[in-house]
Amino acid sequence: MFSVIIPTLNEENYLPHILEDLKNQEKQNFEVIIVDGKSDDKTKEVALQFAKKIPLQFITVEKRNVSFQRNTGAQKANGKYLIFIDADTRIPKDFTKNLETSFEKRGYKLVLPTISWDDKSRKAKILHSVVTSVIRASQVYGRPLSTGGNFAIEKELFNSIGGFNEDVFISEDHDLVRKAYDFGVKAKIVKNVRATISMRRGALEGDATFIYKNILGFLTYTMSPNEKALKRKLFKYEMGGHMYEDKSKGKNQNSKLSDDVDKNENLKIKAKGLKLNGETIKNLRKKLDMARLKELLQLGVIVTLLKNIKF
Repeated sequence: MFSVIIPTLNEENYLPHILEDLKNQEKQNFEVIIVDGKSDDKTKEVALQFAKKIPLQFITVEKRNVSFQRNTGAQKANGKYLIFIDADTRIPKDFTKNLETSFEKRGYKLVLPTISWDDKSRKAKILHSVVTSVIRASQVYGRPLSTGGNFAIEKELFNSIGGFNEDVFISEDHDLVRKAYDFGVKAKIVKNVRATISMRRGALEGDATFIYKNILGFLTYTMSPNEKALKRKLFKYEMGGHMYEDKSKGKNQNSKLSDDVDKNENLKIKAKGLKLNGETIKNLRKKLDMARLKELLQLGVIVTLLKNIKF
């Protein structure tokens, strides 16, 4: 019935949770295909521990590209429907059961889950409400949005629209939903198909930087006449669970923050090579967040970036 496709890169810490969720599904109507970009950690070993519990294939590819990895999984899939799930996502026990109802009884061809965030702060709840409203409203015009990289689609439709565009830098999920829309299929956001996504990237980068990147990506997607704008690398956006390891010790914030600070023209701080303690990192992040927030509020920066894109 379903082929669950999970692209991975150094996800030994997060992958077991989603695999456990799949093992506990009320309806075991699926196979699992993990497409790994040659992880440096124990992602493969962790995944194969579940091979006796659920139908699971583990495929290793040379290319570390989330769209390529998803397309590779789709090529290997035996299911009538494809479920794309990120390694840091969590799903309830009725996920595949409710998806089956959506496709087989309601006749849907592209289903977006109702998304919640693992950040339960008041600030996150407000932002989530805004994002959800925008996504729902977007389904009625020509540039519909996805709820992220977690959704399900009829395999025949996926193949007909050419799958994921492996050349775009950002918004490959939105791009696929748009291609389906142009093909005559509107995505359906289903209330009882639920998924919880991790806000680990926002926790690592800081709120202002995270929002800045997402709004820039959103505007690039909605304002550009075609996918050419999405191919331009507007900012650093990496794949991989290794960025979030030892977060409490500040290990990865140090290198990630150094990269962002070094590139930020407003701060003029050369952070490369500095040995930063926890307090210094915290202070630099505040300065970086404020600089990003000022840029965001001015919006002229975003407009200028978009003007520089050659369509």
